[in-house]
Amino acid sequence: MLLGIDVGGTYTDAVVVAEGKVIAQAKAPTTHDDLLAGILAALDRVLDGVDAAGLRRVALSTTIVTNAVVEGRLERVGLLLLPGPGMDISALVPERPRILSGYIDHRGRETAAPREAEVASACRDLDGCEVYAVAGKFAVRNPAHEQAVAGWLRRHARPAHITLGSAVAGSLNFWRRANSAYYNAAVWRHFGRFARAAQAAVAGRGVTAPVYILKADGGTMPLAAAGERPVEAVFTGPAASVLGIMALAAPRGEAVSLDIGGTTTDIALWRDGAPLFAERGAQIGDYPTAVRAFWLRSIGIGGDSFVRRENGRIIIGPEGRGPAMALGGPAPTVSDAMIVAGAAGFGDKDRAAEAMRLTAAGGETVQETARSVLAAAAEAIQAAIANMIDERASEPVYRVEDAVRDLRPQPAALIGVGGAAAGLAPLVAERLGIRCSVPEGAVVANAVGAAVARPTIEVTLRADTAQGYYTVAELGLRAALPSRRFTLANARELAARHLAERAAAAGIPVADVESVYDEEFNLVRGFSTTGKIIACQLQIKPGIFTAGEGV
Repeated sequence: MLLGIDVGGTYTDAVVVAEGKVIAQAKAPTTHDDLLAGILAALDRVLDGVDAAGLRRVALSTTIVTNAVVEGRLERVGLLLLPGPGMDISALVPERPRILSGYIDHRGRETAAPREAEVASACRDLDGCEVYAVAGKFAVRNPAHEQAVAGWLRRHARPAHITLGSAVAGSLNFWRRANSAYYNAAVWRHFGRFARAAQAAVAGRGVTAPVYILKADGGTMPLAAAGERPVEAVFTGPAASVLGIMALAAPRGEAVSLDIGGTTTDIALWRDGAPLFAERGAQIGDYPTAVRAFWLRSIGIGGDSFVRRENGRIIIGPEGRGPAMALGGPAPTVSDAMIVAGAAGFGDKDRAAEAMRLTAAGGETVQETARSVLAAAAEAIQAAIANMIDERASEPVYRVEDAVRDLRPQPAALIGVGGAAAGLAPLVAERLGIRCSVPEGAVVANAVGAAVARPTIEVTLRADTAQGYYTVAELGLRAALPSRRFTLANARELAARHLAERAAAAGIPVADVESVYDEEFNLVRGFSTTGKIIACQLQIKPGIFTAGEGV
């Protein structure tokens, strides 16, 4: 049995899945001041009548990292950068960085050494700072400078934590890696407290199964491993909904999915039956990062969104003022409109009608007002989908495959999940002129997604045959090549070995390994080929457990 828990904006859902079916589910209010309290309430309810000894795994989809970012509960970070010559990114990162000497060139060669005195000076300037992030421009091709700076930081500042940019992302984009390292350090302590408390609380309920955390790319990782890379746990709520749809009703062709909860609607686009990924990484706040994530958008429209009129126009959200009036809330909501329109059957119908009377324009019936509210909500969601499609279509083309294929998504189906999906998703589909489905189990799709998500991890290997070395960025490894006659096939084999080592260290079983990308090009000097640059990235393939796998 797999247990999944999803922390939503309004409710925390928990499910137990066995043989591909939900055999128990429970719901508890999300406790924003103390997320763990709501998680444990949902856990206690879902385990009522379930033999906890039969659980194989517990997986959490939590907003702990996202909330810390949104609410500004970030720890002060000493950000040290080794940019070398070129573009100054000092004004483009979330914290004023201390710029250090030292430069690794694009081939991974040292052209200028870093200076310990500069690190010591930065430590004095950052007196009292307990977490640091260090990022060098080409550190993924040679992490020696980042590692040297970390060593000096330990000597001069004795910090509680240091994040190295090359350890959180193996990609070349320095700006995104620097931002990733900053956010990882900024949430490290906050996430660590939550992880330890969650682990202890689950164990205290007699659950001995390992605890995993969902990642933004739809994979999971053990809670202990997540403690070192908490930034990967950002945006897990939307990722959980995508995985839930994969488990409940994965589309076959191009589609759009909506997770319409109490607070927000999360939108994802699908192609060839798979969700689209953010090509270069997730955006956290105003800053692009290298965190691998699904390509999603969230808008502030959900079942509990506050509905009112301003200058005669119906305005919906983004804020909420509590539950629907039909459930005892203080102000009209989208859910009240759904009840009056016959799209939902819960709560006090008289109170829902009163909510619509408070919203009605002169002469309007409550039914007419309810239809207008739902139409306005559907129009806003439709506009957000259209913006996503336009944005995707305008992205630069990097691959031949994309050059010969129309990048503009053309969804032919809409899948709705979440508590408010039954009332709103059909209206959005009707406006788009496409078919709509709201699968069975849609209201707990996110918890199902967390439960069935596979663990995943990746490595990025780059070899320079002319210089006779290779690097694995995520491991901080730089080593000699076993042979000068090194090929792309050799690189994949070596990367697979390091992937297995990294997975074992994190407690992740090695299952289906896939290639994310690979490239190979010659190095030419004069009229002669002097060697090759070979790069590849392998990962344990994200996805979902199926009934055939005994879960």
